[in-house]
Amino acid sequence: MDLLQLEHFMAVVESGSFRRAAEKVFRTQPAISQSIKKLEEEVGAPLFARDGHEVALTEAGKLLASYAKRMLRLRADTYHALGELKNLGSGSVSIAAPESAALYLLPGPLQCFFERYPGVKLGIYRRHRDEIAQQVMDREIDIGFVLSEPSFHEMESFPIYEDVMTLIASPEHPLAGRSDVAIKDLGRERFVLHHGCEPTLQELEKTFEENGNRLAITAELWGFESVKTFVRQGLGLAIVPRLTAAEELRHGALAEIPVLGLQMPRRTFLICRDPRYLTDAARALLETVRGFNWGALERKTGVIR
Repeated sequence: MDLLQLEHFMAVVESGSFRRAAEKVFRTQPAISQSIKKLEEEVGAPLFARDGHEVALTEAGKLLASYAKRMLRLRADTYHALGELKNLGSGSVSIAAPESAALYLLPGPLQCFFERYPGVKLGIYRRHRDEIAQQVMDREIDIGFVLSEPSFHEMESFPIYEDVMTLIASPEHPLAGRSDVAIKDLGRERFVLHHGCEPTLQELEKTFEENGNRLAITAELWGFESVKTFVRQGLGLAIVPRLTAAEELRHGALAEIPVLGLQMPRRTFLICRDPRYLTDAARALLETVRGFNWGALERKTGVIR
């Protein structure tokens, strides 16, 4: 039994004759009769009672008709769903990103994506930076955002944004407003730190040691919003990606302190398996992010690439 046979069967049911059914599906009447005969052989029972010129369904025919109608409707729904998927009227994309990308970098390009493809659902998962590449590699996630290029040869990576690490303080801090601060001037300061930024911590500790200082950490916190809150309340300084504090810096809620000798660029990469094997929705997202105009965001953050 195949769907073409069921289509011929339902054409006979709905038109009431083999001749009209043949015209409806653009086949010859003998072809329709042969298709119905094969279907009856597979079912093992006659489907029509052929008495005179009338074509009436048998009990087996009535039962099959109820199921055939649902099967053909399901086929139509399937084609429609596949068409929607191809035309990006539906579909889904899974994304893994660290906090800095998920909260501060992605809203801009994702807004553009939603405007173009409102029917596509995005699943955005905050992950530790060490987990993301492996999850993309294992195809648990479609697209990932990481802070360093992955070592997997099967992985594609695209640099999408470059930020800088910057020192932030409460506007009332004695160092706020100074432009001649050096790392040696920070030896007596206390810092709050994002606990998920181990590579940043290691680099900062090394930089401070090279300048004869020790990095004094007063608190390790669970997110950049918490870090900024502690800094605003004068509980310490923090060195964060500038993007994460751009809003507060622009409105004066935090102060940015330029530090001589503090050169810590921070690049964000989009990663995925071979783009040829991504879904249409995932490829569309990849293209949207890669083609996003970062100019407005850079003017907002003050970062020039």
